[in-house]
Amino acid sequence: MKFDKEPWEALSIDMTPLVDAIFAIILFLLVAASFVQGMVVDYSIELPTQGKELKVKAPPARPIVVNVRNLPGNKPEYKIETDRISLTEMRHRFSLAKIRNRDQSVVIRGDRNCKWEHIAAVMTRCGEVGITKVYASVAVREGT
Repeated sequence: MKFDKEPWEALSIDMTPLVDAIFAIILFLLVAASFVQGMVVDYSIELPTQGKELKVKAPPARPIVVNVRNLPGNKPEYKIETDRISLTEMRHRFSLAKIRNRDQSVVIRGDRNCKWEHIAAVMTRCGEVGITKVYASVAVREGT
């Protein structure tokens, strides 16, 4: 068996892609370094101060969502998040939320078969603790 090349010549590695990658990395570092030098901050500048304090409003609180369902026997079921609660417990939660945030709002999601008096009971609890932002949520159907 006869070979055209010596054994050490057959194992050569092409270095061109490696050199290209090295040049690309060097170019990236040079460009990135020039951006960093452009962002030098001069701390000797004395900035003017504002006469009044800025009053920053807190972001609005997340509304309390009350789900109202009608159980068999026309009994209401009230849920806040995943907790099933009574009307007295609901009043307690509303008062705590009102203490934490003056602009607390409540969204009432009533079931289709729910009686109005059950939704009105939730609205009454809101009024008792001073929550004035009460909203009702309905589902909107396409094509109606």
